[in-house]
Amino acid sequence: MSTTTTPTIHLPPDVLKSLIEVFRNMGVARYTSTAGLVAMLYDWFLTVEDEIEVIWRKKMTLTSVLYLIVSSSPAINSYRHAT
Repeated sequence: MSTTTTPTIHLPPDVLKSLIEVFRNMGVARYTSTAGLVAMLYDWFLTVEDEIEVIWRKKMTLTSVLYLIVSSSPAINSYRHAT
């Protein structure tokens, strides 16, 4: 009969404390990112009608292209960092 044992890793208290802090910070970062995404979507829903009227139904100009780049860059950046 063979028994297997799980190896035990012993970490110094300062290393263990640092690891716990890292995991806590990861949770805070996730909540902060989610809150930022919700605020960005809320703002977009408030202004989407105006954007459609002023940007999408008019002739594309340099100004409208710059607006689209600037307004979509936070969403693209959030997606890039989330994956």
